[in-house]
Amino acid sequence: MFKPFFGSMDNLAEKDFFLLLFIAKKAGLKNSFTASTSDIATNLNISQQSVSRKLSFLALENFIERKIISSGNIISLTEKGKNLLLKRKKELESIFSSENKNEFSGTIQSGLGEGKYYISLSGYQNQFKKILNKKVFPGTLNLKINEFELQEFLLSKEKILVNGFSNNQRSFGNAFLFKVRLNDSVNAAIIVPERTNHPSDIVEIISPYFLRKKLNAKDNDSIVIS
Repeated sequence: MFKPFFGSMDNLAEKDFFLLLFIAKKAGLKNSFTASTSDIATNLNISQQSVSRKLSFLALENFIERKIISSGNIISLTEKGKNLLLKRKKELESIFSSENKNEFSGTIQSGLGEGKYYISLSGYQNQFKKILNKKVFPGTLNLKINEFELQEFLLSKEKILVNGFSNNQRSFGNAFLFKVRLNDSVNAAIIVPERTNHPSDIVEIISPYFLRKKLNAKDNDSIVIS
């Protein structure tokens, strides 16, 4: 499911994550702490207005609980905030626990068919052709993967920007391509929209070929990405 113009609240922007990490350091996982926005701003070396805006966002998206009092803010982490910190912890452990992976595998999953529309747009197709030297088949192959294996794998790959664009009706966001081979035989690319709402354990693959036919594969078949 390729939706480069949507955002995902499960993936907090890095510019906001550092404030969540600061809160965790001050409050711990089970407690709260009290501070004014100016105190936090001084600690983080950013403006008081930025702190106020970021705290409002974190509270609105249920990453923190925030109670405003005369002396400042009483702040604690929610379960959603704790889970995001745990996810980042696992990501870092995956990165530091072993060398970068040269390959990993995923299983084919049926999508909603929306990829055909986005991949077919000339604003993307023209860039795909320049990057991959061939016109891309209008659709994506969806693979269910381990997201931490994917992140570790992509560390060793070149990240190629696909620029977003606008037409008369709407805007379409940036994406990134990572060139890969499937089953050590078919050239393809992982496409990662800059903003997306599809599950983090699903990766989308594009190629000049209709990949299911080229690989003679069906749902739940395992594919090796290298």
